[in-house]
Amino acid sequence: MKWAWSLTLLIAFIFPLLHCVNAGKVEDVVDDLREKTIDSLQPLFDKFDDLPPKGKFGVSAIGGFAITKISMRTTIKVVKVGGAAFIMTEVLHQAGVLDDFSYPSDSSHKFILGIRQKIASTVNECRITVRKHLNVDNMRQVYKSCLQNEKMGTLGFTTGAVAGLLL
Repeated sequence: MKWAWSLTLLIAFIFPLLHCVNAGKVEDVVDDLREKTIDSLQPLFDKFDDLPPKGKFGVSAIGGFAITKISMRTTIKVVKVGGAAFIMTEVLHQAGVLDDFSYPSDSSHKFILGIRQKIASTVNECRITVRKHLNVDNMRQVYKSCLQNEKMGTLGFTTGAVAGLLL
């Protein structure tokens, strides 16, 4: 069953990022993904609006719990892989393997430099997009507006998220 979640996360997050590299604009892909997600979930939003306050709290608590558990597992795996990759590159550097790295030909050297530049610009664009959307002030403002518009849903989601972090 864990492989199914991993495959789902791969499809949901990695493929759009790979598309970003080809498309050239991370912001456009994020907006397009957001639009498609909201459009496909609109019937669920309509059903949620019809629920009584206790139902909204319960559904939101389950959603907050599940999303927190999934995101924490994914985050921990990413940190582990990133840490292992960093340690491996440091060991290779200290062993001297990376000191005399030579390219087989001039054309492959230009090709590798082009790939490096494309990756660097895509990573920078992703970083800027994340900073724009995960701004603490922005999240605080969204939370306050959600709390005003849908108090029971917001409290339920927060309760579920806290429970997911603690359990």
